Amino acid sequence: MTWGLLTNLWRLSRGLREEITPYLERLGLAPTDPWLLAEIERHHYPTEAVRAMQMPAPTISQMLKRLEQAGLVVRSLDPTDLRRYHFELTQDGQKVLEESRQHMLKALERRLERLSPTQRQQFAEWLEILAQDEISTPKDKHPS
Repeated sequence: MTWGLLTNLWRLSRGLREEITPYLERLGLAPTDPWLLAEIERHHYPTEAVRAMQMPAPTISQMLKRLEQAGLVVRSLDPTDLRRYHFELTQDGQKVLEESRQHMLKALERRLERLSPTQRQQFAEWLEILAQDEISTPKDKHPS
């Protein structure tokens, strides 16, 4: 059963990525770019994006250079620490991020329509539990 769950999660993720890739390409984005733009929108620092996306720092740096050349992010020195760079989305970056989110949401919504409202709610709750970083043990769930 566990392998089947992993396989289905992978198939869902792959199917969504395949469906939205043409839209992302029209926006000038690679498949992981919306996630990086969203991290920069939240955190502004490459080290935080590396941690959140669990990708190598050189990969994030190259992605940021490409997004900067495309005019989607702007780099500046951190006013509180001149050794650090700080990134922000440009207006175009915000627009492209929002458009990419809408395409991703529509693709997922089409799949979620197969579920009843109750099933959707349960699925969202279960996924949130499973996506948590810490792993609960039975001992954690039943205090002694």
